[in-house]
Amino acid sequence: MMTDRRMFYRGVLLVIFAAVLFGTTGTSQALAPAGISPKVIGSFRLVIGGPALLLMTVIFSRVNPFTFRPPLLPTFIAACGIVMFQLCFFEAVAKTGVALGTIIAICVAPVIAGLLSAIFQKEQLNRIWLISSLLAVSGCIMLAMAGGGELKINPTGILLAAGAGFGYAVSLVASKAVIADRSPALGISVILCTGALMVLPGLFYEDISQVMTLHGMTVVLYLGLVATAGSYLLLAKGLSVIPVSRTAIMMLAEPLTGCLLGVLLLGEVFTLNAAIGSLLIFAGLIVISAGEYRAASEI
Repeated sequence: MMTDRRMFYRGVLLVIFAAVLFGTTGTSQALAPAGISPKVIGSFRLVIGGPALLLMTVIFSRVNPFTFRPPLLPTFIAACGIVMFQLCFFEAVAKTGVALGTIIAICVAPVIAGLLSAIFQKEQLNRIWLISSLLAVSGCIMLAMAGGGELKINPTGILLAAGAGFGYAVSLVASKAVIADRSPALGISVILCTGALMVLPGLFYEDISQVMTLHGMTVVLYLGLVATAGSYLLLAKGLSVIPVSRTAIMMLAEPLTGCLLGVLLLGEVFTLNAAIGSLLIFAGLIVISAGEYRAASEI
């Protein structure tokens, strides 16, 4: 029982820490040199992050990638979801701002992931899932209201952010099938590398001169090595313990991270709405964590 408890809380911490790293992506784009298109940033994140995660997995997990045989259709679907998220998310952030773009994308993801996992993977969406979803999504709405008039309400950007959330949810659900009974980190790295191959040809038609500067290279290396390879490595480990529908809700720690980074690094004001939203997200995380542990204990 003690071992099961440690494994459960280890999975929860891994997923939440992954969400924290994911939450730095919007701020990283905001700190990138002017002139780098969102498409280029998203593409470089995959091109660097995919191979980096594969290399890290081979070195630290001592697995043989040549013997890995993932299911082709889920791998392709997950890769498409990853690419959709990258390209839509960074474009949405450019149009709506870091806070609103991140919040909308990550608010959409748990609802869609829960529904998709219920339809295709027969996961049960119980009362705990509903309560935690309502708490966390309500918190995200409060965070969206925290910026007041400073938020840029751009209809196209909002649609792109929702599209990013949809792609994120699809990748989460499809990834579960890829890593089932296999190395989670290796499965995620194969998905990312597949996504990298999808976006690589497009880079030949983009202006990447600003990426080649020290400033630009620092940003894309951070996004690729830390906010992609590192975060997906943690997420892969967490997915092996926590169901997808619950994982997506725990990932709502991402917009909370973005809000805090906005206060600490971008000089944004931490308003009363932001404080209430943060507390609601924390409440949602606590409810889903406690509920999932209770369910695991009863098995």
